[in-house]
Amino acid sequence: MKFNLFLFTFQFTTALFSQESIKTKKTDSLNLDFDVVYAYNSDAIYYKKSTSLFKSTKQKEFEYNNFSLGKIEMVNTYNPLQTLLFYRNFNTIVLLDNQLSETYKLNGNHLEQPINFEAVGQAGQNQIWFFDSFSQKIGLYHFNTNTIKFISTPLLSNRIKYYQSNYNYFYWVDNNNDINKISVFGKISFLDRASDFDFIQLTDKENYIYKKENKLYYKDIVSELTYEIIISQNSFDNFYYKNGILSIFTTDKVINYKIQLP
Repeated sequence: MKFNLFLFTFQFTTALFSQESIKTKKTDSLNLDFDVVYAYNSDAIYYKKSTSLFKSTKQKEFEYNNFSLGKIEMVNTYNPLQTLLFYRNFNTIVLLDNQLSETYKLNGNHLEQPINFEAVGQAGQNQIWFFDSFSQKIGLYHFNTNTIKFISTPLLSNRIKYYQSNYNYFYWVDNNNDINKISVFGKISFLDRASDFDFIQLTDKENYIYKKENKLYYKDIVSELTYEIIISQNSFDNFYYKNGILSIFTTDKVINYKIQLP
């Protein structure tokens, strides 16, 4: 009986510790002169250099630059047919097509009810997510009808320190590291309280990968297990994950790893 109990304990402990890390396989790398990389996949790489946004494919490179708006604060490539750029200093959102030609420009100061954009993202049905620092509310802007709709009450207690979005949800992390989401219908849900991080990204399954002191971790919210992601870089600036590919960004290189998340 004691032997069986020891054997069970040993097997359970071995299984537990074997799940504490996730191995990756390096697939390719790219030397690149950039300031920030926003997305890298088999079709294209999106990156910023100075005030220009570049989209580089195997066939061609596209560039967008709007000198009058200055620094690009954020780029959202969730929909490759409609890239979103945010210029915080001029409270302006720009939409680009798949060749980085400008298709729409919105200045929050020029709306009938002015909005001070603090966070923006792509939503479905010709809409844009936004967080307005004037009202402290999350809303949706419809760029075909030039109308806005607030869908939340004021978020007065904690500021947004990180955010991302898809067509159906806007996600944000507040100053308490609480991860929340809101649907297009205005329903707010709490997902998890994250550990301290330097950068974080939610996956499609609403789990998340985060960087802390040159190490990467994956948190499964349902099982409450945290795994260290093993990569060969001892130092790196940031990362991007999509469809089983983990891209690591150093000062002058992009390294791709194949990864299978639990």
